[in-house]
Amino acid sequence: MKKKIKKTVALMLALAITVMSAGCGAADRNAGGIPVSTGGRDIEKGYAADRVFSLNSNSNFSLNPSVATNHSNQLICSLVYENLVEVDNNFEVIEGAGLIKEWSVSEDGLTWYLTYDTTHVFHDGTPVKGNDLRMSIEYCINSDRYTGRFASVQGVSWTETQLIITLGIPNKQFIKLLNIPVVKVGTNGDPHPIGSGPYMYNEDGTELLAFEGYNGYDKLPVDVIYLKEYFTAEDIISAFEDSYIDVIVNDPSSYTNLGYASSNETRTFATTNMHYIAFNEESPTCRYNNIRAALQYGFDREYLAEEMLHGNGVASAVPMYPTCAAYPTELANSLAFDLDKCKTILQNFGLKDSDGDGRFDSMTGAGELTFTMLLCSDSSAKAGMARKFADDMNSIGITVKIYELGWDDYLKALEEGEIEVNDNRTVQFDMYYAEVKLRNDFDMTELLQVRAKDNEKTNINFTRSHDASYETYINNYLAAADAGRATAYYAFCYYLSNNAAIIPLGFEKQQIITHRGVIKGVDANAGNPLYNFQNWEIDLS
Repeated sequence: MKKKIKKTVALMLALAITVMSAGCGAADRNAGGIPVSTGGRDIEKGYAADRVFSLNSNSNFSLNPSVATNHSNQLICSLVYENLVEVDNNFEVIEGAGLIKEWSVSEDGLTWYLTYDTTHVFHDGTPVKGNDLRMSIEYCINSDRYTGRFASVQGVSWTETQLIITLGIPNKQFIKLLNIPVVKVGTNGDPHPIGSGPYMYNEDGTELLAFEGYNGYDKLPVDVIYLKEYFTAEDIISAFEDSYIDVIVNDPSSYTNLGYASSNETRTFATTNMHYIAFNEESPTCRYNNIRAALQYGFDREYLAEEMLHGNGVASAVPMYPTCAAYPTELANSLAFDLDKCKTILQNFGLKDSDGDGRFDSMTGAGELTFTMLLCSDSSAKAGMARKFADDMNSIGITVKIYELGWDDYLKALEEGEIEVNDNRTVQFDMYYAEVKLRNDFDMTELLQVRAKDNEKTNINFTRSHDASYETYINNYLAAADAGRATAYYAFCYYLSNNAAIIPLGFEKQQIITHRGVIKGVDANAGNPLYNFQNWEIDLS
């Protein structure tokens, strides 16, 4: 029945195209880059729907899935290419999804055996083979998009049914990192590499056509997906609200946040984008772990999640998404916002208010206790959270000076450990507000590993900590089997909370936005917002 309906819609579109002038294709654009028509029929502003399904694309960015960084292009890629595995919103591998159907790991956690589905074919009709999977991993290893994800990979080999991956560091969660796209070997350098996903490009790359060789072809909700092109936020919003495009992925905490009418349907999905505070352990005050640990109780994480991220976040006092199986709930709850506890720990450490003015004395006894915080000026959420922290600290007698910097100045300050203030003076900063996209195994190595010359480009630890114990705890967690993983992760988090090189605040959620009543069956996740597209129900009537 579904195929019959699809063919009827296609016939109606063909008739519409015949009646209309030949200039109504997607290539016709006005000076502002907005199509004057779409999908074969003119659309006046304000139409509820155009009866075709369309996605935005951006020719200023790559459509190669191993390097694509533009959100619009990533959506397109998710329909053209299959992933090795798919990962759900609890950051666990979804069995039966992706090209890898079974997997096992050696006892020492260094060798993975991945059995792949041999029934899949590329859009040119050739079968997907192990060498294609091997080379797809190689492409991602050398891609900026996946920088650091496969740093431990020592080698990849293949047989007619298996991939064999060897690691230099044990990781029994490595399978979670393989939600990466597969392309046909030898085509990665093409503008449109050959994939095996549910849709394929037409000859000029302006449409996606349902691929008859795809295993779930009969379930695909539409035969044709039209690719439009809008560049500015204003044009994208206008095109979506007027139904020129039908699906948007939005990051509500980013400076690229796009505002959409409340009449649309917005669904959120979990991400590994973590907000956190990190300390400069060379500063006169924050060199003491007691002070750093006390400040864990000074951050109102629920305020970040609900007020600053407008409900598009989740509070977490440990660096793992709260729905994950290994999440240490009891420990995380014990680190909740509590200004009285923060103040008591500082007093027990020996900080005083010698003149009785309600302000803590500095560590030297000269002047008031003051913390200097850096943050990048790219996010109102971060700025609002920093101001809330400063107000809360002021209420217990501590001054926090906030410096908002542009990205380049922010990075320079982190590298140098100091910030330029009035009269060309420089002062050491005490802490900085940052955001990082963790991987699906919540590996914290790059944030806590002792920084050395040979890993400065990938290591993002600006705490100046020399504590190698963090890495030991992290490696124990990654090497743990399922039965012992929660215990190993608890040990890491307990050590982190006592020493507090960083203070996790929470994780962002992102949004997939569709027109009200048009689409059902959305099951988005961070690695693939269009996951399970063949089970979507799309009503274009």
